[in-house]
Amino acid sequence: MQWEAVRASAQWAAYGDALGFITELTDNAGLRRRIGSDEVTTTVPWTRRVGGRYGRDMPLPAGAYSDDTQLRLATARAIRGDGEFDADAFAKIEVVAWQAYALGAGRGTKAAATGLMRVDAKWSQNIFATKAARYVDIGGNGAAMRIQPHVWSARDLTNWDDITRDVVRNAVSTHGHPRGILGAVLHAVLLAHALDTNEIPGPKQWRPAIDWLEQVPDVIAKDDELGYLWLPAWTDAAGTDFRTAAHAVADECRTAFEALEPATPLNAETYAAFVQRLGGFDDATRGSGTVTTVVAAALAHAYADSPGAALLLAANTLGSDTDTIATMAGALLGAVTASPPPGAVQDAQVIDSEARRMWDISHGRAAATFVYPDLLRWSPPKATLDLVGHTPVGPALAGLGALTPTGSPTPGNQATYVWGTLPFGQSVLVRARSDLRPLDEHLLPRDRRQHTRRAADAALREQQLLFETTTPPAIRADQGRAGGGTASESASGRTHRPGPPTVEEIVRELAKNGFPPEQVGRALLQQLRNGRYSVEQAAAFAGLLARAYHQGDQ
Repeated sequence: MQWEAVRASAQWAAYGDALGFITELTDNAGLRRRIGSDEVTTTVPWTRRVGGRYGRDMPLPAGAYSDDTQLRLATARAIRGDGEFDADAFAKIEVVAWQAYALGAGRGTKAAATGLMRVDAKWSQNIFATKAARYVDIGGNGAAMRIQPHVWSARDLTNWDDITRDVVRNAVSTHGHPRGILGAVLHAVLLAHALDTNEIPGPKQWRPAIDWLEQVPDVIAKDDELGYLWLPAWTDAAGTDFRTAAHAVADECRTAFEALEPATPLNAETYAAFVQRLGGFDDATRGSGTVTTVVAAALAHAYADSPGAALLLAANTLGSDTDTIATMAGALLGAVTASPPPGAVQDAQVIDSEARRMWDISHGRAAATFVYPDLLRWSPPKATLDLVGHTPVGPALAGLGALTPTGSPTPGNQATYVWGTLPFGQSVLVRARSDLRPLDEHLLPRDRRQHTRRAADAALREQQLLFETTTPPAIRADQGRAGGGTASESASGRTHRPGPPTVEEIVRELAKNGFPPEQVGRALLQQLRNGRYSVEQAAAFAGLLARAYHQGDQ
């Protein structure tokens, strides 16, 4: 996997998102109001209403991206320098903090993010049911659109087991319907093929990728947390068997691809007809995780030599899920495209930096790890408006650190909107109170708490009128940026680091020794102390231990 392929995949994905964001959920009249034209031809400055029906019309810069790229960057940050995906940090910190700056977010992901604000919610146990949404019904493309970093950082692109495990761990934190989960897996393995072979997957590759979906239940069963914590809770809530559901979704994907006429070129008319046949214009199915994945794959295959034309076609097919189809097709097309996208992309340097870090990880090189707050002391504010607050050293966004305003505040009915920059360079349009409330220091990244403190009363006076400073932030090298060479390596030459024993292996050893109390206690503490193991893994350890102990009594 070449560095240039990962970089282009990331940039074209963001470019597709930015193009489709302009046309998302609007008609011809609405598009004219946004950009003064009947079609989008490149990224341009435009105006969008944010904050719902009663929000504010906010000017957005050329290349502004939506929640697709926002959550893709969040996923990348949650992948540690050793390649491990920190599902706890992603779900409990990144997704929660994202609510303060989300642009164009879907109802399902927003409902899941609200659920993750509960103290007892975990990535593997965010199974909620409210009047607005049920976890097991969330099958949109909000997971599929963000999981590309798991592929970009993969040390073996042919090892679909490992890629799938991390993709599923990511997806189930917000999506509980098999379409949302398996659509993400299908997109991931198709992207892996593109990066591994330098060719866009076509009909010959679609079928084995779809067949793989029927193996996902086995991947879930082999993972401690997925198999012993998430799956039983999901089965109870869904009232069905996941394996049966996976087979049904695989059949749906086969049928969807069969709706494509291979001999007919995809132009504006035939593409719209294909989207129509799959339900891509219907409110109930437009954002389906599988529909979007299939459409993006078909579009990328048809326009393998014309990525710009493909993304413009997706963006200008009004009434479809323009930004997510374009961003997923862009990720595939960028993987085989040497040139950068033809239009502006907001935060291009930040996207490059994270793409570079993913590539370094894939080759076993030294890579930085984002420093999050201590999850054991993480307790986010009850109101999303309070995710942005004041600290003795300036305004900050819970979980991600200092926020340096870069624009003038715009008051809304219930909140104030302002553009700002985070310590690692990402631009965010935050929604907060005009009079910021104090933000607990334990909600800040651990490496950001030891700055020299200014007098609290002076800091408070500076922040009472929301975000008056316009000084641009310095981009820290230790927050998501990593250097290194550009030499490419084959998959077989990548570094594979042996991991610690699995929870099952530890339990088997304890059972073999007769469950000595001291050894059991030390093993449990190891789950809690070792950075590789999360609180959920300690719970999985306890569950497996109890089962093995009682089986020994029989």
